[in-house]
Formats: sequence, C-alpha cells, structure tokens
Amino acid sequence: MKLVKASQLLKQPSLRLRGYLDLSSVFEQTRRIVKDVEVNGDQALLRYARTLDGVKSEAYTLRVSEDEIKEAYSLIDASSLKALKEASSIIRSFHLKLQSEPLNVETRPGVSTGLTYRPLKRVGVYVPKGRHGYPSTALMTIIPARTAGVEEVVVCTPPLPNGSAPALNVVAAIEAGASQVFKVGGAQAIAAMAFGTQTIPRVDKIVGPGNIYVTAAKLIVSLHTAVDMPAGPSEVVIVADEAANPHYAALDLLAQAEHDPLAFTALITTSETLAKRVLNELNEALKGEAPEPLRRSLTERCWIVIAEDLNQAVQLVNELAPEHLEVMVKDPEPLIKEVRYAGAIFIGDHTPTAIGDYAAGPSHVLPSGGHARGYSGLSRRDFERSISLVKCTKEGLRAIKDVAVKLAELEGFVYHARSILAREAA
Repeated sequence: MKLVKASQLLKQPSLRLRGYLDLSSVFEQTRRIVKDVEVNGDQALLRYARTLDGVKSEAYTLRVSEDEIKEAYSLIDASSLKALKEASSIIRSFHLKLQSEPLNVETRPGVSTGLTYRPLKRVGVYVPKGRHGYPSTALMTIIPARTAGVEEVVVCTPPLPNGSAPALNVVAAIEAGASQVFKVGGAQAIAAMAFGTQTIPRVDKIVGPGNIYVTAAKLIVSLHTAVDMPAGPSEVVIVADEAANPHYAALDLLAQAEHDPLAFTALITTSETLAKRVLNELNEALKGEAPEPLRRSLTERCWIVIAEDLNQAVQLVNELAPEHLEVMVKDPEPLIKEVRYAGAIFIGDHTPTAIGDYAAGPSHVLPSGGHARGYSGLSRRDFERSISLVKCTKEGLRAIKDVAVKLAELEGFVYHARSILAREAA
C-alpha cells in the first residue's frame, strides 16, 4: 500500500499502463495449443485434460451428460439453488429491458434507411473453475445471450481431477439456459469453441473471463471468431469525501483484493482523515491470517490517494478508466456526470461492488486494466448484430446521385459512378 497525492500520479505518463497484461511469456505456448486443437480436435482436448488439467479418470468425457447434470443438482443444497434462481430472475429482468428497437430514417425524400437487429445463432461462454466454481459468471454471461434471442449457448468450464465439472458451474449454466456444457478449460476451450471439434460446435462469438492463457487464446482466435473484450486482473477505484464510511471503503478494497494477487485497488479521497482511517483498517486486516492473494494485492497494488478536490479525483478516475468505480460522496450526481470512462459505477455507501458481482442486474463481465476507455460491460447487445437497411425510389436516387457520383469520381472508382448513373438513365 502506498499513500500518494493525485497530483503526482497525474504527472506519470505510464498511469494508463498500470493494468497492462503482458502475454509474451505465454503467447507462444498458447498459440501451439490453439493450433493443436484446430488441427486435432477432440484428440487434443482429451490429451490436455490429462496433461494440463490433471484429469485422472478413465471415464472422462468432454460433454457433461444428463446423468452428470442430475448429479450436479444433487450436490447443491436447496438454499444455494434458491439463490441461483433468484439471481437469475434479477439479471434476466435487467437485460430484457435492453431490447434494441428497429430504426427508420428518411435521410432525403425517397431515401429510406434504417437498422434492424438479429441475434447471433450460437455463442460460446467460458466459465472459470475458481476456488469452488464461478456460478455468478455463468449467470452473467448466459442470461444476456438468451434474452437477446441466441438459439444455442455452448459453455466450457475446466474439469476436476475426477473428470467431473464443478457442480455449481453446471447447475448455474443450466439455470441460466445453457444448451450444452463441456468439461474443457484453458486455451484449449477457447480454441475448441472458435474452430469447432468433433464434439464441440463452432460458435459465432466467445465471451467470459479467464486466466492469462484464456486471454491470450481469445486474442489469437479473434482473427477467426468474435470475442467480447480484453480482460486483466480485477480492480476497484473508490472516490470518497469526508462523509464516507471508512469501514465500508476498507471492506470494499479488501473484497476486490481477495480476487487475485494482481488485483488493483485504489481509494481516492479529499479527506486525509478518511485516508488514514482506511489505511489503518487495511493494515489491521494484514496482521491476521490474510490469504496470500489478498496480502500481495494490498501490499503491491493498492493506492491510497489524496486529491485536492473532487474535480481532481474525477480527472484521475478518467485516466485510470477502472473496471469498478464506487462513488461515496455527499452529492454524487455532479461527479458521475463527469466520469467518462468506467466499466460500472456503484453509487452511495450502500452499493458495494460485490452486490454488482452477484445480484444487482447488469453483467459483472467488465473491461479491466484501463480497457473501459474503449469497451463497455457485457450485455444482451453484445449478442445482437445491427444490419443497415437502405431503399431508394427513383426520385430518391435522383436526389442524392450527384453527391455519390462526385465522391466516386474523387476516389477514382469509375464503375461506382456508372452503377449509379445507369439507373437514372433507365
């Protein structure tokens, strides 16, 4: 943890690179895995299940069978299943409201234009294994796809040593609407969904977070198959004034730090008193038996930042473009209006980032590492394609032909101009 002034950070040209994910150490190995799966299909997947995922069961198969789905449900207690169903209902209610409406515009008399929307046909979702499973990621990716009208959602999740899939991931995937679930992890799962194998169908788009190998694989296959967004370690930035609750702020920093030793956390505050109180709480947390990922994240990648005022705080936020932004100030609305870059904004003392991870509604799959500068969080719109529509009457073509012909001539395209003029002469 380091206590710094916002003015000092804003002078650092490398500030935007604080979440840079260096893939060079794994890129070549990942490329070989991707190519192997492209060429050898299921044979490569079965081999990697044993060599990379440590599967020891001779009965291991790639696809989660109906019997395995029943077994997964039997391992989930009633209260857990109830929570998954309720979270699914909340997430679904949000994404159903995001329906894209057709657009019709007459740009000139007789020139009708518009947009229509079509869902993707088949989507691939990657759900990490995590410590105990990541059921929330299954819900936050599959449900937006289904509400968009995607016909088929293929899910890949890493196998356990006994050859099964994490029960929580399987049950959450089925509750969310998955068509098929496969016990395949890592770069090999991304390759399988991108190119298709004898068992796993090729998809139109791949979404979902993963480790550095998954991220590298998504980058490699993006030349062939659409992917959602670059993803790095998780992060939160909290903007707070003297009215904020220091205990809440400290807990939210700790919650994000426990994700990953590379997780980035920052408190930006106009109150030195608040900064010191939060810092004291974090140091107290480290005195106990803190998990190693949390300890490393806090000691190496946690900033406590003093800003001169909230304007400077927002300036720093826009430079960082964080995945999660919490706003704990007396009057949040004026500040929020000035935030240009953030994956998601959590407003007020009673809105921790963790509630958005599970049960608020919008997807928790968000751009991290500064990528909120150019990417948005996952939603049903990521599973739709817009198609432009153009229709000219003879009079409409006549109204805009001169402009089009002149531009075609400027670019040196003779037949472009002739194709327009021929219709006027007809």
